[in-house]
Amino acid sequence: MSPRKRHARGDSATNLLVIAGCCLAGLVVCALLAIPWGGLVTANCHWDCWWYLDISRDGYPSLPHPAGTAGPGQAAWAFFPLYPALIHLTNRLFGLPPQSAGLLVNILLWPLLIFLCQRDAEWRGQPVNRALFALFFVLFPFTIWYTAQYSEALYGVVLMATLLALRRHHILSAAMGCALLALARPTGFAMSVCLAGWWLVAHRDERRGTVMAESLLLIAAGGAGLSLFVLYLAHLTGDGFAFLHVQTAWARHLQFFVLPILQAFKKMSNLPGGLCAVATIGLLVWMWRLRWRLAAWLVGMTALIATSTSVLSLERYVFGNPLTIEFLACFTLTRSPPIRALILTIMGLFHILTTLGWYSHNPSLM
Repeated sequence: MSPRKRHARGDSATNLLVIAGCCLAGLVVCALLAIPWGGLVTANCHWDCWWYLDISRDGYPSLPHPAGTAGPGQAAWAFFPLYPALIHLTNRLFGLPPQSAGLLVNILLWPLLIFLCQRDAEWRGQPVNRALFALFFVLFPFTIWYTAQYSEALYGVVLMATLLALRRHHILSAAMGCALLALARPTGFAMSVCLAGWWLVAHRDERRGTVMAESLLLIAAGGAGLSLFVLYLAHLTGDGFAFLHVQTAWARHLQFFVLPILQAFKKMSNLPGGLCAVATIGLLVWMWRLRWRLAAWLVGMTALIATSTSVLSLERYVFGNPLTIEFLACFTLTRSPPIRALILTIMGLFHILTTLGWYSHNPSLM
């Protein structure tokens, strides 16, 4: 191994230790806050958590059945298989209960996600203080789902790893990432298409035929991952797109994306979602103007898909997106030290509030 590679590996290891230290400190604070709710494992597990745990234990049902707080017609088909499969594997390897296994998976993935986002920022030429970058992620109010039994951490790691593979022109690794994305979340295949489109446009003047083939490979890989789930559901339930059709049980119906936003302002309980949608538009314009075009494209497509049915959980899909957090971190850390310290302090206070809201089952943080 050359001295340069040895130094790079040592630098990465040191960086990961710093990130892990920041994450551990944040986890200790969360553990203290979680004491009234029975500890971290219990406090973090509600809503989607129960569905993932049910899949990890029993697999997917052939018919709708109640799980956790399920309503009539709801079924686990709406939840994609990659995260529950990882919970099941961790459960079998370490003998942990599914609740603990799901939390452990995300606690381990969280520092890796911050590391990947940091590498992406450096690849873009953004001057960042690595310790402060990690601290920003830990303090950011909308990262609460990364240390809960949700699929955010796994999806974020796969998304950022795929993006970095593309930036480094590792097409086969990126294609594998696209397949995993499609198995991780309903938006995964759409992200594969977006990445393929970006790759085609960004390299349109280079090796036209090859770039076109590479873009098609990314789409095909994402399609292959999604097809595995579709074929499995078709065999199990007779409806390969049950993951889409079951959304009606949650009162989610496909609409022109503007309509759910307008409807949110008619009902006080949906007002936070409506305000979040307006903030999302501002965020996307800001990203685009500062030339974070790919991030704006990916976050914007995620927001479009989400708001086509509801504004519910939009804060998680948009402001909890790793690309959004990376963008805001790079912007904040280039401010003057007093402004930077003020923003980090305010974020820390809001993080405590969102954490307490999450533990209290606040419906605005689903």
